[in-house]
Amino acid sequence: MASKQRNYKAEYQRRRQLAQQRGLTIAQARGHARKDETKVSELKRSGVIDSTRLPTLKRFYQAIEGIASGKSLTQAAKDAHISAATIKKLNADRHILYRTPDGRHWETRSAAQFPILTKEGKLFQEIPLDRKNANLVGLYWNATQKAYLGDASALNSFIHITVFDMHGNDYQLLTSVDDLISIFDQINEADREGYERSFASDQRAFRVLNHAA
Repeated sequence: MASKQRNYKAEYQRRRQLAQQRGLTIAQARGHARKDETKVSELKRSGVIDSTRLPTLKRFYQAIEGIASGKSLTQAAKDAHISAATIKKLNADRHILYRTPDGRHWETRSAAQFPILTKEGKLFQEIPLDRKNANLVGLYWNATQKAYLGDASALNSFIHITVFDMHGNDYQLLTSVDDLISIFDQINEADREGYERSFASDQRAFRVLNHAA
C-alpha cells in the first residue's frame, strides 16, 4: 500500500495560521527566529504563549470564581464542567489556590494588581491577577515602553494574547503602536510619573512574592 504523501502546502498554511493566532512570524513558528525576534521557547517560558485552549481557561477561571465564593473544589469543578485534576494542573503555574490553615478548604489569592490597557484603548486600574497573568502583563508594559521609543515589533507577541483576572474577566491587550503612542502622548507628565511609580512598586512587590514562593 502506497504511503500517503505529505501536503506541504497545507502544512505551511497551518503553520502560518498558528503563527497569526499567536502573533508570531513564520520564522518564529518554524523554530528559526530571526536575530531581532524572540525565540518561541523563551515566549513559552515567560508565559506569553499558553498551550491551554481558551475555552478550558475560561472554565478554569469560572471554577476559581466558584471556589472564591465558598464552593468546594469538587463542586466548583462540576459547575464549571472541568475536572478537579485540570484545575490543579492549571493552578501549578498560576498559584491561585491555597489550602486554608486547617487544611480542609481552598482559598484564592492574587499575586499582584496591575493596570491593563485593552485593544479598545480602555485603561483598567489595579486589576487583581494571578502569578502567570501578572508576569504576562508586566512583560507587556515593558514592551509598550520599547514600542513607544521606536521598536514597532515589540508588541507583536501580544497580538492574540488573552489576559484573565482573578474574577475570570478576559482582556485583549492594545498592540497598535500608533494608538499606543496617541494614548501615551495624552497622558500629562505628572500622571505618567505617578503611574510609573505605582507600576514600579507593584513590580517590586511581585518580584518579592516570586522570590518567597
